Amino acid sequence: MMFAPITVQLYCDNYPVKVHLISTGAVAVKTKFRENRHQGIRAMLSFLFDKNFTDWMPVYVLIIEHREGIFIFDAGEITAVNDKDYFKSSGFIANWFDTTQFKFSITKEEELIEQLHHLNISKEKVAAIVLTHLHFDHTDGIRYFGDTKIIVNKDEWERPFGDLPKLYPAWFKPVQVDFDQQYDVFEKAYCLTESKDIILVETPGHTYHHSSVVIKTDETTLFFAADICYSQQQLNENKFPGNNTDNRVAQNTYNTVKKFAQKNKLVFIPSHDATARERLQQLFALY
Repeated sequence: MMFAPITVQLYCDNYPVKVHLISTGAVAVKTKFRENRHQGIRAMLSFLFDKNFTDWMPVYVLIIEHREGIFIFDAGEITAVNDKDYFKSSGFIANWFDTTQFKFSITKEEELIEQLHHLNISKEKVAAIVLTHLHFDHTDGIRYFGDTKIIVNKDEWERPFGDLPKLYPAWFKPVQVDFDQQYDVFEKAYCLTESKDIILVETPGHTYHHSSVVIKTDETTLFFAADICYSQQQLNENKFPGNNTDNRVAQNTYNTVKKFAQKNKLVFIPSHDATARERLQQLFALY
């Protein structure tokens, strides 16, 4: 299953900004993993015994060609995830879980590094890759970017949830940034650009210190939500994935995002929401 990339031309303070939304393959998860009224052990038991998988969902990466540089948000998946032994280094339990609860479909052409070539973006021109959190479907693609600056929330790095560090490249030592600012309704934030139009905001729930990305443009505000939820509908209906750290914390994040949306014209882009492409396409896609 292939999700076509989309590019839109926007402006930040009258400067052109090109936005690319690409999917590095597709993933299917247990239906009770995507949405569950329980959490913790009860949620885990329900999706372990669930025999049904969701439809294929995208594994989105967002690329911003900004006047201060090219920024990539998350690194997506790679074809190696299809190898039967890919998760063995992480131990028996992780190997069993990640090979039975998820399905992946990805070709070499869908990997981030290949899609950058298609967009005529050399990795040497990338100012930074920013990781919203440390789950493998968001970090696997970094293996091709050993000379690229990689940024992560310091608190996420120090207290990860559900990461598989044995899948990290040996050289992986990201730049850890402190979310010591406040932005609008978000208590913890970090301005990525000097122009303060790309802001990382802490949106916990999926992990303890999960981050999302705010891109302020003249036309609209893009909100790359990563794994706050699996879809905009899930946010609207106050429903939760089965793998949250704490649904009370996730609910607070939902409420904060909704407050932000009331004050801003927002395009909400979760990492695995196929309908996000349609919402972005309404902003006059270039190709």
